[in-house]
Amino acid sequence: LFLFFLCCDSQAVIEPTTSGYTCSLNQTTSPCQTYVYYRAVAPDFLDLASVGDLFSVSRLMISNPSNISSPSSPLVPFQSLFVPIQCSCNRINSSMSISYAGLNYTIKAGNNFYVVSTNQFQNLTSFQSVEVVNPSLVPT
Repeated sequence: LFLFFLCCDSQAVIEPTTSGYTCSLNQTTSPCQTYVYYRAVAPDFLDLASVGDLFSVSRLMISNPSNISSPSSPLVPFQSLFVPIQCSCNRINSSMSISYAGLNYTIKAGNNFYVVSTNQFQNLTSFQSVEVVNPSLVPT
């Protein structure tokens, strides 16, 4: 499962569709480094290791911008975190490109795109955008 995140060029105000923010392929602005705002939640995401695994980044990459003194410190529920991601403009068909952060996530049995996008990724993406970048995947 690849995930798409709603990130966009900060210089332009662009309204997203349910599939995401459209973008123009431009080598001067893509790829880009940005941060997502994430909150520590029980039971699965109360330590930097599990949040880091979710976003494929190290604990230190989250602890520094989040002003956490030690990467091994436990988190409190709803603690604010800044997680670095790399985004780019991804062509999904001949007429549309969307802002995109390519993360891998394995859907657990019984989950679907909606549960993953709203629970694990806290609405950083929409289930429609996950479907767009995973057209042949059917969660079971």
